[in-house]
Amino acid sequence: MSFKKKLLIGTLVTFLLAAGGVTYYFFNLYQEAEKAVTESYQDLERGEHSEQREEEVDPSEDNISILFVGVDDSDTRQGTSSLADALVLATFNKDDLSVNMVSIPRDSYVDVSYQYSKDKINHTHGYGGLDETISVVEDLLDVPVDYYVRLDFMAFVDTVDALGGVDFDVPYYLEETDSTDQGTVVIQPGEQTLNGEEALAMARTRQHDNDLERGNRQMEILESIIDQTLSFSSITRYNSLIQSIGDRMTTNISFDQLVSLHEYVTGNDGLEIEQHQLEGNDLWANDIYYYDLDESSIDDISRELRAHLQIDSQYVEAKNEDDEDQGL
Repeated sequence: MSFKKKLLIGTLVTFLLAAGGVTYYFFNLYQEAEKAVTESYQDLERGEHSEQREEEVDPSEDNISILFVGVDDSDTRQGTSSLADALVLATFNKDDLSVNMVSIPRDSYVDVSYQYSKDKINHTHGYGGLDETISVVEDLLDVPVDYYVRLDFMAFVDTVDALGGVDFDVPYYLEETDSTDQGTVVIQPGEQTLNGEEALAMARTRQHDNDLERGNRQMEILESIIDQTLSFSSITRYNSLIQSIGDRMTTNISFDQLVSLHEYVTGNDGLEIEQHQLEGNDLWANDIYYYDLDESSIDDISRELRAHLQIDSQYVEAKNEDDEDQGL
């Protein structure tokens, strides 16, 4: 056999071995991702779909909504007793490849099922769990919540670090407690890339502004996380992100649904994200501070979200008729 033939065969064998190794690596990574997401899966007591849906939606074909719930799972606040420190509802429209996000202030004064009087919306997770929080959000905005993603502080920190940080224009000098409430995070003003602890500090702080600005910051950081996740060019970064969630995240999005959602979002040129903010006024009752939401603001955003989801108007009409029958 000539030297050239030997060289060619050797090259082909090397290529096939390398390709096989890459395929094996990708297969293992896929299995690892599926295992991590499956372990994080937690269905809701309500069942497969919202009462505002006739049947379960399919992320690969339908417009959907996802509620992002950020909770403080420190040593003193474990599990469902944790307060919902951040609530952002995102609706996804597959036709125009757009996302509408609305931040719900944590002190919003809302109707709840566990007591006769209204309560802060961030208390709903502690008193009634995820189902109560989702039910309150649905009733408040008159839209279905199809899926949820619940993250604690450390999962948020690890996710941002796995992404290599998030770009953010810090408006002021900030000193804020870290995720453990034991240390201090110091951030200088200006455009920069924030690591996980710094991004969490910006998302949590209310030292220099109010809940509305806090909600805007949370949506900006979440938008940056979504953008960077969808633009991954390295499979190893996906691996780091998968490892970061571990047992610190729960969701009712299955692995197959997550894959199909990622495919139709990344299969297009860009993702347009629009942010909304609920307006209201300060309210003091029994020496407790609440944020009293403005009804016109709720109605406006509700219409925006329903239009974005392209919800059948028959549901809205049926709901109004049902409310009238019950004297509501």
